[in-house]
Amino acid sequence: MQKGFRISLAMLLKEIRHAFRLLAKNPGFTAIAALSLAIGIGANSAIFSLADALLLRPLPVSQPGEVLTISTNTPDNPFGGTSFPDYRDFRDKSSSFESIAAYQFYTFGFATSPTVQPQMRLGFLVSGNFFSSMGVQPALGRAFLADEAKTSGRDAIAVLSYDLWQNQFSGDRSVIGRIIRLNGIDFTIIGVAPASFTGMDQFIRPALYVPASMAQRLGASAKDPLEDRSSQPFQLKARLKPGISQEQAQAEMTTLAKSLEAAYPETNRNHRAAVRTEMQARLKADPYDSALVFMLMALVGLVLLIACAHVANLMLARARARSKELAIRLAIGAGRLRLVRQLLIESVILALFGAVIGLGFAYFGIQFLQNIKVPSDLPIVIGVQLDQRVLLFSLLVAIGSAIVSGLVPAWQASKTDLLTALKSAGLNASARRRTIGRNALVVSQIALSVILLVAAGMLLDGFRKALVLNPGFRTDHIMMMEFDTALVRYTPDQSRIFYRNLFDRAGVLPGVRSVALAQAVAMSPNQTSKTVIPEGYQLPKGQETVTSFGESVDEHYFDTMKTPIVRGRGFSAADKADSRRVAIVNEAFAEKYWPKQDAIGKRLRLNDRNGPFAEVVGVAKTGRYLFIAEPPMPYLYVPFTQSPSSRMNIFVETAGDPAEVAPPLRDVVRSLDANLPIYNARTLSSFYQQRAISVPFMIFQLVCAMGLLGLTLALVGLYGLIAYSVTRRTQEIGIRMALGARRPDVLAMVLRQGFVLSIIGIAIGFVASLGVRKILVVGLIGLGTPDTVSLIIVPIALIVVTMAACYLPARRAAQIDPIRALRYE
Repeated sequence: MQKGFRISLAMLLKEIRHAFRLLAKNPGFTAIAALSLAIGIGANSAIFSLADALLLRPLPVSQPGEVLTISTNTPDNPFGGTSFPDYRDFRDKSSSFESIAAYQFYTFGFATSPTVQPQMRLGFLVSGNFFSSMGVQPALGRAFLADEAKTSGRDAIAVLSYDLWQNQFSGDRSVIGRIIRLNGIDFTIIGVAPASFTGMDQFIRPALYVPASMAQRLGASAKDPLEDRSSQPFQLKARLKPGISQEQAQAEMTTLAKSLEAAYPETNRNHRAAVRTEMQARLKADPYDSALVFMLMALVGLVLLIACAHVANLMLARARARSKELAIRLAIGAGRLRLVRQLLIESVILALFGAVIGLGFAYFGIQFLQNIKVPSDLPIVIGVQLDQRVLLFSLLVAIGSAIVSGLVPAWQASKTDLLTALKSAGLNASARRRTIGRNALVVSQIALSVILLVAAGMLLDGFRKALVLNPGFRTDHIMMMEFDTALVRYTPDQSRIFYRNLFDRAGVLPGVRSVALAQAVAMSPNQTSKTVIPEGYQLPKGQETVTSFGESVDEHYFDTMKTPIVRGRGFSAADKADSRRVAIVNEAFAEKYWPKQDAIGKRLRLNDRNGPFAEVVGVAKTGRYLFIAEPPMPYLYVPFTQSPSSRMNIFVETAGDPAEVAPPLRDVVRSLDANLPIYNARTLSSFYQQRAISVPFMIFQLVCAMGLLGLTLALVGLYGLIAYSVTRRTQEIGIRMALGARRPDVLAMVLRQGFVLSIIGIAIGFVASLGVRKILVVGLIGLGTPDTVSLIIVPIALIVVTMAACYLPARRAAQIDPIRALRYE
């Protein structure tokens, strides 16, 4: 057996050496084929790196495939969190999991000493078993102990992230035991997380980790989050016990959730537990990014198919030139399967060459994709990188490309007829089959190019609309800053006083026209929501409330931000904390919950069925709240005086450059409280440009690049096919000209061949682009149906460029000398 294996290995190595020699003898063919595959592989690798960053990359924990997500959902909120008491019950009563850990995003006012100005840092409040459950070993010091998150306010300790350790403490290994200040409280550093552990979210990199038991002291809250079932901010990750399936765990968690609902009906009514894999949780939580990933991967996959079709076409042409060689090898005893293997080895080597070159293309593509930034002071990172996962993907794509581009040509070449191949050249049946195959490949290249170009045309039209779109708020002459008084542990009364003083002092700064306060910034990643019950609206069975995006704003917001009130009125100074509660809804909210009715005068019950009523006094124009391509979305505004928040944004309208008001505005904040962190300070125009324009423009550039790459490969393939056809038909053309055919007739005959192939490919691509319009539309700006202009211009433009590609070989055919052509073999 070992001897047979050695013989097979020796034969394989011999065939590999033979393949290298053959490819080296044809450097032109090798270079063109490898470069074509490199374009497809490189483009796919670059887009895969983006897909990996947005969706596919596993959690940076030990055995990430074993980690499941447990969420507590309600009919009105499929993305609900879990209270810490519920987490304790799940952890202690479940028998399906080895461990369950809880964590919560939390904003800290971080300072290295009492004399240092605090900075905003985003971190985690975690359960005591967080690091042990995830299998994360600190790079320095120790992790939390299981009992260090049980007693409220007792354990003021922290684990730093690796980045914070490096940036703030210069990687000092004596940092263990040092004191830092978080929200004005002294914390002792006990450990440093490893560099590989970047948190539990694919985008957000937490700066530090603190026991959940410190939540009440950090927020100066009246209720203890460790005992409050109505507060549900925690996310849960769990590891299954060996032999337990996800379905079994789901059944048990469903039972536990029902028992908690029965025991605590006021806080757990209609709560259901869902057990999901990390991929399922990401798809559920972020469908827009998921759709974008699938769209881009589908489009770049078309580029790879075009490249494979181009290489297959080249290999079919090469098989014709090698027909005598292959026939001789068959005649002396080589089996057809061995010929197929030899030709596939050549395809694999070409694909590996293409993968190596393609990694260079991927590198530049990844460098381009790294320009995608989220305009926020939060540690949001879109980790597009050339890592081992991208390298492995490139290898797999190369092998797949070798099979797709090489199998059919190899199989066809192995079916060479010995007698006809050993005779002088002629267009025998095998050659005719190869010609038909090459025609089909060129048609498929053109068809796929049509789909890519139609997608690019759609995106161009959508991007043009985005440039002139009114997002529902002004973006010019506005300076904004964000604050969170919880970072300095203000009471609600202290927060109200601070924001009132900030408003008054900012309003008298030189060059300031108006000032407004709002809880959120439209299109920023940290949106807020409101829970309400619309009066008169029949909720689905089992659903008691509605969760809608919304925010608290002051009475100056609509005027300062130029958000139109289409019916009713905006908020006023009369809407005080002790006056009748009011609300403003947007048009989409009014249409959804009170269709064909006047929303003015309708009432909303706030928070839950026991909450106060708020009367709708105005309807605002529907704008954009999350991103520029979103469909109309219900949105709700409540007065800041009646629904105060510790976290607020100030919007300052200026007569001149808004950036000039930033320094004096910072001075105002410092004069009110020197310890309050200021973050997300930027002009609204720069924020909007980066968030709403730059990213869609980059996507547009990507899709256009895909279309141009696909078209270039298709044109080269068409040119090669027509040139090959002219070469094979040299004698025929000579005979035609000898019998009286004129040069224009020959030119028209050759162009007609290219025209027919182009029309067939364009027609197939046109129909296919209509058939896959749902894939093309998802994630593209403002596109509900294919753009008519694109569907007209793309076919016409393709006809022009394909005829241009056919013209050179057609012109060469028209210049053939009949006498020399009749002697051609």
